[in-house]
Amino acid sequence: AEYMGYCNGPILDACINALGKTWHPDHFFCAHCGRSFEGGGFMEYQGKAYCEEDYFGMFAPKCAAPSCGNPIMDACITALGQQWHPDCFVCTTCRKGFGSGSFFEVESLPYCEHCFHARSGSLCGACQQPITGRCLTAIGKKWHPEHFVCAFCMKQLANGSFKESAGKPYCSGCHVKLFG
Repeated sequence: AEYMGYCNGPILDACINALGKTWHPDHFFCAHCGRSFEGGGFMEYQGKAYCEEDYFGMFAPKCAAPSCGNPIMDACITALGQQWHPDCFVCTTCRKGFGSGSFFEVESLPYCEHCFHARSGSLCGACQQPITGRCLTAIGKKWHPEHFVCAFCMKQLANGSFKESAGKPYCSGCHVKLFG
């Protein structure tokens, strides 16, 4: 006589063949929560059967996004040495995706170019775009050289000579006209 995988009782009626064994239907259940697999599927891990919820909760990789941490049950992105749900792999600051595919890493977290430069203080004081080449530092900000202009006449302050008022740069002529 053939015997069952869970109770070693004899086969007398209906049975289930799974995991290389034969089971009474009421003895084939999730190894973690005990829920029956009747009418549903199961997942196998190290020779034991688990319901999908327990399998993914216990054995699936968890999403690396600080705002998520849920099991990854489908497609994933592997980046920064971790796994992410595709919808969770976004800029840590602005939450926008990486359409270009490129991102910047700070402390194992992804940032878009704009937020990375904002975080590192390398956005232009005029256009608020990242500065990747030459830059000027004045009035506590960084500037693209071509954007460091008089706040009144808009002429470039190329020679480095300027006057400051209320956090804005002015050429000497405009500063005298406006502020005396």
